[in-house]
Amino acid sequence: MKKKTIAVFASFLTALAFFAFFCISFLGTEYLLEGNHVLSISLLLAGALLLYWCLRVMCKSKASRDKRHSLPKEVAAIAGAIVIFLAGSITFIHFLFVFDHRKELRETMFATADDVSKIDSVYKDYAQTRVKAYDKTLKKRGDNDRLAKKSSLKRRLMPADYDTICTQRKQWLASVNDASVWNVSTPRNLHYIVTAGYDWTEEYKKVSSIIYEHEEAVPYGEGDTAFTRSEANLQFSTPHKPNGSSFVATVLCCLLILTKYFNIRRPKSWYDSGHR
Repeated sequence: MKKKTIAVFASFLTALAFFAFFCISFLGTEYLLEGNHVLSISLLLAGALLLYWCLRVMCKSKASRDKRHSLPKEVAAIAGAIVIFLAGSITFIHFLFVFDHRKELRETMFATADDVSKIDSVYKDYAQTRVKAYDKTLKKRGDNDRLAKKSSLKRRLMPADYDTICTQRKQWLASVNDASVWNVSTPRNLHYIVTAGYDWTEEYKKVSSIIYEHEEAVPYGEGDTAFTRSEANLQFSTPHKPNGSSFVATVLCCLLILTKYFNIRRPKSWYDSGHR
């Protein structure tokens, strides 16, 4: 009865550690893949199924008396489990890093959203400054079509639906700035915000890329108006080396997954089917 209770408890610890390992690894994968849910879930399922199969083979082989057939399977399964542990530990450790820096994650996400939200207003200042400079140049040259050319440049740089687009962008940014470290949408939202910064800058760059005759200007998105991803932002999608606590947590979790395997007693007498 005591052995049965210990066996049940060992199975419980294995299942609990197995669940914790893959949940945390999944969240770490989400951050490394910047919210790619399909790929993250696919990797999670593949890893979980492979490790489950390895553990099952390890346990059955260890309990078998047929050493000649079971031992090679056990060794191969152990090797497979080690590979999965090593692969999973990368994302496991990464999420522990993100969790330790959850305050910075929140601050970085809000700061990035704020930077992106300013792109429209910065571009508006750029467009107005450029139109004024062009008008001044035409005036100095005594151009008879000054007003027409000025209006043409203004229409090109400031589309009629500019204000509507800006409003929609602000509303969208306000809806995706949740920065909870446990929310699987957080890494995807952070990626979307950064992507929006690059996309909106590129759109304005295309609109402002045509330089009118006698105009001295550079397209938006170059120099001071270029949008760049901060180092603080990049750290949440880049693997990190483990520190002391994350290393211990990872090793402990992996060992707990093997609790059921460790609890199985290897038979004292081995039966070799080739020597009866």
